[in-house]
Amino acid sequence: MKIDTDNNLIIPGSLEISDLKAIKVVGELNKVEDFLQGQLTSDISLLNNGASQLSCICDHKGQVMADFIVLKQDNEFFIIIQKDFISIFTGELEIFAKFGSVSFDICDHKIIGEIYNKGDSNNFYYSNDEFELSLYLKKSNYKNKNSINLDMWNAANKILGILHLNKSDSGKFRPLEINFDKQRVSFEKGCFRGQEIVARMKYLGIDRRRFCTFIVKNDFVENNLIKSIGEIINLDDKKVFNGIVKKDDIEEVKKISGIISILWNYQIILPKLCSSKYLLHFEKCFEPKKPLYADNGDGCADIRIKLCLLSINFKYFF
Repeated sequence: MKIDTDNNLIIPGSLEISDLKAIKVVGELNKVEDFLQGQLTSDISLLNNGASQLSCICDHKGQVMADFIVLKQDNEFFIIIQKDFISIFTGELEIFAKFGSVSFDICDHKIIGEIYNKGDSNNFYYSNDEFELSLYLKKSNYKNKNSINLDMWNAANKILGILHLNKSDSGKFRPLEINFDKQRVSFEKGCFRGQEIVARMKYLGIDRRRFCTFIVKNDFVENNLIKSIGEIINLDDKKVFNGIVKKDDIEEVKKISGIISILWNYQIILPKLCSSKYLLHFEKCFEPKKPLYADNGDGCADIRIKLCLLSINFKYFF
């Protein structure tokens, strides 16, 4: 068994991402902050100048309407978003923007994505134990020397557990169904649209499904037990995609031919091992540096891991 082979699929480098646009939120700084804090699911107050974070907006039913990255640069706020979602984002928030005395300006900046080795970036929106993902705004005449392609960038995001929705997915999922509750939602900051329903599902609901990242062989055939979400990325002789499985179907999913690895937060599926029990169970960690315990399910070994992050993906390849 090879461990962390998934990280070997990630290559540091940069590229210009033409599918992304920057929306500047225009207004007095305190009004912009108040507006964003009341509409976005993430906690804007945690953003220092030059920093970025994953975020999204929901409708009043708690359904995710658009996902994006918030960047604070030169004391101004920018929404880095897929072009297909611009009309959805502005359409959902324009009426609230008027009351908040802010407006939206679609910029002509170029969006540069960069994958860094751990510790090399001063501005990253997400990381794992080896890599950091960052986005930057550059002037429209900037020429980037691309060292990675879009598939490599998208695969790195998926391997880190980050889902970027397709336009057709707008309004179909609540944050807890697609891992957004761990990456894009603050449950401490207070209200945002749909917050009551999202919080109720988080604390009172029964989660019968699991959001995963699948790394499969090129000849993998889609299976009805896996609900694929977002784009399927072709990377060399493998495919990388996000999907949802029912917890009751996990044992059957592990038997599906062509699966190399299945990744999710706090739990690992280890398909096709010698033991009859493949699921590692992790105690959820809510405090930094709190010990995390793992049991391989058959009593053969215990693992004690100290985490410095609130959320982490564990990765196994075969």
